[in-house]
Amino acid sequence: MTNSEIAGIFEKIAEILEIKDENPFKIRAYLNASGIISRMSENLTDILGGGQIDIPGIGKDLFSKIKEIVNTGHLVYYDELANSIPPGILELVGLHGLGPRKANFLYRNLNIKSIDNLRNAIEAGKLYNVRGFGEKTIENLRKSIEEYMVFRQRFLYPVAAEQALLLEAYLKNTDIIKGDIAIAGSLRRKTETVGDINIVAAVKDKNKKEFKEWFLNYDEILRVEFVGETGISLVLKSGINVSLYIVSDDDFVCALRHFTGSKLHNEELRMTVRKYGYDINEHGIFTNKETAGGEDRIRVNSEVEFYGVFAMQYIPPELREGVGEITAALNGNIPDMVEEKDLRGVFHIHTTYTDGKDSLEAIVEACMKEGYSYVGISDHSVSAYYANGLSASELESQIEYIDRLNKKYKGRIKIFKGIESDILPDGSLDYDNRTLSMLDFVIASVHSKFNMSEDMMTERIIKAIKNPYTTMIGHLTGRLLLERNGYPINISKILDYASEYKTIIELNARPKRLDIDWRYIKEAIGKGVLLSINPDAHDASSVNLVNCGINIARKGWAKKSDILNTRDASVVADVLTSIRDHKKKLK
Repeated sequence: MTNSEIAGIFEKIAEILEIKDENPFKIRAYLNASGIISRMSENLTDILGGGQIDIPGIGKDLFSKIKEIVNTGHLVYYDELANSIPPGILELVGLHGLGPRKANFLYRNLNIKSIDNLRNAIEAGKLYNVRGFGEKTIENLRKSIEEYMVFRQRFLYPVAAEQALLLEAYLKNTDIIKGDIAIAGSLRRKTETVGDINIVAAVKDKNKKEFKEWFLNYDEILRVEFVGETGISLVLKSGINVSLYIVSDDDFVCALRHFTGSKLHNEELRMTVRKYGYDINEHGIFTNKETAGGEDRIRVNSEVEFYGVFAMQYIPPELREGVGEITAALNGNIPDMVEEKDLRGVFHIHTTYTDGKDSLEAIVEACMKEGYSYVGISDHSVSAYYANGLSASELESQIEYIDRLNKKYKGRIKIFKGIESDILPDGSLDYDNRTLSMLDFVIASVHSKFNMSEDMMTERIIKAIKNPYTTMIGHLTGRLLLERNGYPINISKILDYASEYKTIIELNARPKRLDIDWRYIKEAIGKGVLLSINPDAHDASSVNLVNCGINIARKGWAKKSDILNTRDASVVADVLTSIRDHKKKLK
């Protein structure tokens, strides 16, 4: 059980207590405990083995509950609370614009106890005369419900990938199958969210029955939807759908290719190869559809050979989205895309100076262990009261500390001094120029007033771009995948200004953000905008989140040269300085 999972249980308890209109001091105690636990750098599961420990801010009663969770994997008190209210109410609380108090009000006064109930009430006009539910609130709830109905059917890439890898390992852990097994679909294309898991397995006819029985004995299966001769569909306990495709050894390569590509990619490829007298499907390549399966079948041993039949470059799975990759492959224009091994350092790191869980020096040590030659520290700025943002004097103190650490680690790693500065509603940053001039870089990010119009939000970010001290724009749209859509902005216009003012656009690698969206990366690169793949890490282990950013960079056709942090420390230092100098000239 991780700290974040324990903290999540306490946060849910606080929500239920608020729904039940319990004592506010009790509610606050659980919320405070949740915050304390989520900020702890030590894993509670590891440190509780020695018995009683002192956790400042957490009393004996809450400590006993923590220990129960660690020892048993659940909490009886939470189970009892959760069972005391209709299960749909907790889903209601998750909607934007509807907290525990309003959810409780709707339940007690209108018997609304699920999202479906709420949607029906809105459609029937039952909320329009209810105190606290004005027209704008109702419209926002309508949009939140629409988002939720989409979001609940999908999973973040790392979540789905972990489940798929466990299932793949299970399927391989048997002597029944001698052929290949591979993950296909959107997971193999490394999409930011995933609707299902697709697995292709090469199984001999004599082993099919036994292999299907092995698959259906997997412990994590919730229910089986379909079992056929060549496939199985089921749902895991996590709620994610799984489709298993059983093929022959001879069909494996073409099946993997077919079940990997998006619908657009497969359709465009099929139409393209038909011009040259070929037909393709999950079973192979044929020169004549009427004689499919006969002597006109072309056999290939790899996907490289598959695309080579049509005089195409190999198209990496990440690019198989139907956005120009087939024409590029025919013309030899598929780029050598960035890889994780190309990264030389990382930016956008938070420490215990603000809301990070690990000390600055612990972060530096972790980056050295990963083989990075530099790290850019960027704690939250003064306006970020919710994250213990640094005052100007506190920032100066951190700068002095980094200077001392740079002397200590000289020749081993370079620590760049930075800040994640809030972009205020008027587009200004929240420090004066003297303070900003002391830093090596500034990541400017929007953290408030998300409900501005597209024009106003676009101008807000453009003004920040023009600031001579803004080095990067952080998490461009502010989206949280499967939780909220980004605020409305004109991305193309922002990229134009980023190009003119030589401002870097962050590719925020946190799985919930992955922002800038990969669909705009190609445009950014085309306009000469440099990207930086940043983990937005709040603890040492999260530095590794850059691998999620690499996936998205590759989906956006980014090369090593398009990414700031593939450069050596000295070159990066020059780039950071040149951005500031360039902007001052434009002034």
